[in-house]
Amino acid sequence: MDDNQDFAYAVSDKALRNIAETAAKDVDGVTAVTRCSVSVKDGSVALRLGIRAVYGVNLHELALAIQKCTAGAVQDMADPKGLDISVTIEDLVLPPAD
Repeated sequence: MDDNQDFAYAVSDKALRNIAETAAKDVDGVTAVTRCSVSVKDGSVALRLGIRAVYGVNLHELALAIQKCTAGAVQDMADPKGLDISVTIEDLVLPPAD
């Protein structure tokens, strides 16, 4: 492909949602993604994640880890112009019995 050629592509909201949900679920302490909304405007992506977490984990650190992991995945796969990720811990569950 010629380096001077212009081309365009788009990443659907569904694909962005799948990237975000998969990345968030990979973070230790997350048991489920309860909701995920995506908004794209002028190439910038806004994600709103609702999370079910394990009782007893540091929720502040968990939310930051989710943001970092999700941002990395979305940046690597979709390369948006801007990215805003909001995490809400919506529910807690007891840790699994040993």
